[in-house]
Amino acid sequence: MRQRLPSLNALRAFEAAARRENITAAAEELIVSPGAVSRQVALLEAHFKCRFFNRLHRGLELTEKGREYYEAVKEAFDRIDDAGSALMGLGDMAPLRVSIYTTFASEWLFPRLSDFREANPSIDLSVEATLRKFSFKADAVDIVVMTGHEERDDLHHERLFSPLYFPVCNPRILTKRRPLAEPADLARHTLLYSRRQIVNWRAWLAAAGVRDFKLDRGLAFENSSLAFKAAREGAGVALGQQIFLTDDLVSGRLVAPFNLTYRSANSYVLTCEKRRMNEPQIKAFRDWFVAAVASAAADSAARLPNLLVNEVTADAAS
Repeated sequence: MRQRLPSLNALRAFEAAARRENITAAAEELIVSPGAVSRQVALLEAHFKCRFFNRLHRGLELTEKGREYYEAVKEAFDRIDDAGSALMGLGDMAPLRVSIYTTFASEWLFPRLSDFREANPSIDLSVEATLRKFSFKADAVDIVVMTGHEERDDLHHERLFSPLYFPVCNPRILTKRRPLAEPADLARHTLLYSRRQIVNWRAWLAAAGVRDFKLDRGLAFENSSLAFKAAREGAGVALGQQIFLTDDLVSGRLVAPFNLTYRSANSYVLTCEKRRMNEPQIKAFRDWFVAAVASAAADSAARLPNLLVNEVTADAAS
């Protein structure tokens, strides 16, 4: 007889509160009141005669015992969920859920989705192009592509590449009266930028020896893809990324007026849960995505060899 098993309702309340790190968020997920979640968590703590959470002003923080128990409960719920999906035949039917930064999606992934679909016709994709960082604890997502990653034993990471940044513009801008012969000339032009890339604009300008440059002027966009589109139309100078703009630069739609590039230390990374990394759908997308990115990076370097002549790394720029 299982003497130490608490109620399922208490376990569900605890798991949701621990995963969301917030009583109110857990209550919304479970469609109950915050008071009901608090009572169930209190019952669980009384059952085991220990405290699972530190109650903070901003939310909840797991104690050491709480974290150990949460990991075990989470694994148990995951196994139950997987077993239910397999029993109902949902394993091969559910779309593969991929979260990826907006610019990476629109400039690189979307033009290649037909290649993936042709190679994997049985896999349906649900792609969320977003700037929001996803959490496997709180979001229904199978694969995440973003810069940086959280070092955790339960996550599998595959490094893709470190972005190479440099200014780009429509070639018509070079023929106008305002010169763009050296980096300091950017002060006389409209800068196109996404707010997330301001730090990389600053790093490139520092590498180019340009100081006291006001980056709050110009045109700000929600993401870099919109800045690239504006640059193609001649609206100003954007901070380009090599792997996203290879075709534009080779065709002449965009030009790189300065022979200087900045290599960020913050790499793009593909991440999934380690326990699921070899599930057929996840493995198929992982293998295809990593190979396609490596092929695109090699192709870009071969077609644009001059971009790599004067490359400054993050360490050298700091």
